[in-house]
Order: sequence, then C-alpha cells, then structure tokens
Amino acid sequence: PTPAPQHSPRTVTCYHCRRRFDVPGRAMSISCPWCSRRVTLDDLFVRDRCWTSRLQTCGRIVVHRRGLVNARVIEAMEGIEIQGSVEGSVVSGGPVVLGPGARLRGDLAAPSVSIASGAIIEGGLLRIAAGLPPAHDAPRSRPGSAHAQNATTPDVVAHPALRVRW
Repeated sequence: PTPAPQHSPRTVTCYHCRRRFDVPGRAMSISCPWCSRRVTLDDLFVRDRCWTSRLQTCGRIVVHRRGLVNARVIEAMEGIEIQGSVEGSVVSGGPVVLGPGARLRGDLAAPSVSIASGAIIEGGLLRIAAGLPPAHDAPRSRPGSAHAQNATTPDVVAHPALRVRW
C-alpha cells in the first residue's frame, strides 16, 4: 500500500476503540489519545498484491484494477473503493464502492454500498447499517445494547446485472 499525502488538520476515528479525535495535518500515524494504540492516518492505495493479517487505516483504502488484497481484516474509517480483488473481512466507516471489475470474497460491513455491473461478491455476511460494528479487537456488544439498537435504514445501490454468490 502507498500512502497519499494529507496536509490540513482533520478529525479521525480510531479503528481500535471507535472514538474520534483531532490529528495534525502532516501526521502519517499517531497514538490514539483514548486507547493509546497506534493508528495509521493516511489513505492507502493498493496497486499490486498485498498479503497481510490486517490492513487498517483511519483514512480510505483504494484497491486499483490490478490490486489484490488478502487479509484477515481490511478496515478503513473513511471508505473503501475496490476496482481489483479483495479477500477478507471488510469493515468501512464510509461508503464502499465496488467497480465493474471488482471481486469481494468475505464479510462486508459499511453504512452504504455501491455495486457496479460486473462486480462479484462471493460468500460472507453483508451488514449495511449506519454506525460501525464493534472493533475486531474489542469485546462484542450484547443484543439489546445501545450499539445494537442504533441501526437505521441501509443505503444500497446495485445494478440489475449484479452477480452475488453465497
């Protein structure tokens, strides 16, 4: 992954504890003031193969047409754009866009999903709801908790030629 430069100050969401905080514009990574864990701030661009256990950022992840990501956890707090191939558990705090040649294999959780004609989604669970699910390294919330009760109407845009396999 290649980071994109960021220069203006901004507010980000920690992918470990889900709390928001302000960061300097030129910072590439920082420790969360709430949970003290290190977080990546930059947008990440995947142009070729990327095998890792976790690909996480407080920014966006863009997987280019020839990009391939294979990770247990793929998490971006500002959104994910997939033109290539992704395999793993995808969590996004922003919109997920699947381009015409995109292939997603695994779980997906996001507030909205846009799926172009020709995109392929294989297997896994699909969660489209406002708000973020619990962090992968955080304790799970119980049914009936405040987090579970904050679901709203999902926003899904799909083309009639969409191919979804389970």
